[in-house]
Amino acid sequence: MSDKSLWELKEAAKWSSNPQEKKEAIKRLSARGVEALPSLEEIMRVTAYDDIKAACIDAIRSASSEGKAQVKLADLPP
Repeated sequence: MSDKSLWELKEAAKWSSNPQEKKEAIKRLSARGVEALPSLEEIMRVTAYDDIKAACIDAIRSASSEGKAQVKLADLPP
């Protein structure tokens, strides 16, 4: 699954019979950032598996936080 499109990753996460393949597709979607949010939300809506829903929630949080500025204490001036 190296260079798959958003659609291919979404379909793998939705319809693969292998739970690990589903989770890997979700992980790769998450790495795409904000552009993958609609796909992750769709996967979460159609899946019946709690572990896949949880993976989607984590991926959505991760992708959503990518678009927000984050300030770390170490980055602040003394």
